[in-house]
Amino acid sequence: MESDRSVPLDRVRTLHRVILAGFGALMKAREEGRDELFRELVKKGREMEAQGVRAAEGTSAGPDLAEEGREILAYAGVLERWARERQRFERMVDAMMPETPLPTPPAVLQARRNAAAREELISEFGVLSSTGVASLAGSKAKNKASLANRWKQEGRIFSVPHRGAAYFPGFQFDGEGRPREAVAGVLEALGPRISEWGLGLWFTAANGTLGGKRPVDLLENESERVVGAAEREAAELVY
Repeated sequence: MESDRSVPLDRVRTLHRVILAGFGALMKAREEGRDELFRELVKKGREMEAQGVRAAEGTSAGPDLAEEGREILAYAGVLERWARERQRFERMVDAMMPETPLPTPPAVLQARRNAAAREELISEFGVLSSTGVASLAGSKAKNKASLANRWKQEGRIFSVPHRGAAYFPGFQFDGEGRPREAVAGVLEALGPRISEWGLGLWFTAANGTLGGKRPVDLLENESERVVGAAEREAAELVY
């Protein structure tokens, strides 16, 4: 009568399939630093492999069982080395990252709102390159950038950084492409105190001093009120 001693081989092969299916979990545990879990699982695999070999001694299943056990442990060794390389790589990346604090949720929300406001400004009023400013004003100068640069140095207009270049919000110019007078007054009051984008968004945001109206909407007919609002805000800024 044939012996049942072939059962251990089936059990070890089943163990083989289970361990292979669980290697993802093993790797996650290893990468997270839970070395003791990884070592315990490898230890159990070795014990079960040895038990299977002993149970199959004297049968043709012995070599198969030994090969199954060696393959399982070989997988574990490869994963162990790979996990160490991954950890070494992560430490190297961490060391190269700047030591800056992670942004808080309120900071992220504020950044998103600021980005949306900038996009709305560009969409509603447009922005001009220095060449575009020259074209709008009908400049015949060979150096197309000179006019915008001169007006900026004189404090009559301002630019905002966008995608690595400087652009001039379109609301600063009248129908003839000349700088609106109120812009110079606002720049004198607020220019040294807030950023370039801060200036742009000040013009396009509702202002309590102006009864909830936007400064940009009053540049043409109520320019003095706009400059007065800027001067009042400058006086209230705390350094």
